[in-house]
This record gives sequence, C-alpha cells and structure tokens, in this order.
Amino acid sequence: MILFLYVVINAAAAAFFIRLKKRLHILEILMYWFAASYMYQNFSAFCYMNFKTFLIPDQLSYEFAHFFSRMVLYPALMVVSLHLYLGLCSFWTKLLLALLYTGLFTGLEWMDDWLGVVVHTHWHFWWSPVFWLGTWIFLLGFMTAFRKVLFRRNVPK
Repeated sequence: MILFLYVVINAAAAAFFIRLKKRLHILEILMYWFAASYMYQNFSAFCYMNFKTFLIPDQLSYEFAHFFSRMVLYPALMVVSLHLYLGLCSFWTKLLLALLYTGLFTGLEWMDDWLGVVVHTHWHFWWSPVFWLGTWIFLLGFMTAFRKVLFRRNVPK
C-alpha cells in the first residue's frame, strides 16, 4: 500500500515536471537533476550508514518507496523550484520561494517518517530545514555557475 502511494506521488511529480513549460535548457535540467539526486543520495547514505540517524525498514516496499523518492520525487521538485526561481524578480518573492521550498521538503521528509518509509532516530527537527535550505542555496550557486558556462558567448576579438 505504501509503495503504491509513493508510485502515485512520484508519477504525479514526474507528470507535473514533464508538462511544465520550462525556463531551463535540457542540459541544465539534467545537470540539476543529477546534482539534486547526488546531494540527497549522499545525505541519505551518510545519515543511514554513518550516523545511524535514519533507519529504512527491511521491507521491499519501503525500500522501493524510499528509492523512488530519492531518484524521482526530490530531484524533480528541486528542479521545479529552480525553474520557478528563474521566473521571480523581487527579493521578497525569492525569499518566499526559499521558505516554501524548505517547508515542502521538510514536510515530505517527515511524511516519510510518519508513514514508516524512513524512521528518524536521534534526529532533531531543525536539522531538516537547515539541510533543505542549504541544499537549495547550493543548487542556486551551482545553477549560477553552470549558466555562466553554458551561455557564455565566445566572440573572437
């Protein structure tokens, strides 16, 4: 049942992402998707294997649900947030997007905990928003650097 719920959530996120009119180049989407997936994979592995602050139950449905979230849901929503960021002009709307992004991902992480997909042990709640805000700031920096390289004009003198 949990696996079906996560498949539906991930399919909805993927469909939303596909239908969204993009402000990003296809290479940007790939790079940001890989960077976001890499960040969350490392975070999950670090907390699971090194610190033992995450536990993933030994049931295949929970493991697949966690896998789908790591590979599809979180990266897709991170790329969507970068897409939305490019359309915003004022500082306050960008700040509001950062707060909404942090709240959404913190809520998704704790929904995972509530449903039993990932169990937090010895985890302080404030670590989640700090991680997600830090991830978003890192992705913004990565996006800025990547866009400078991607859209650089090589004009001979």
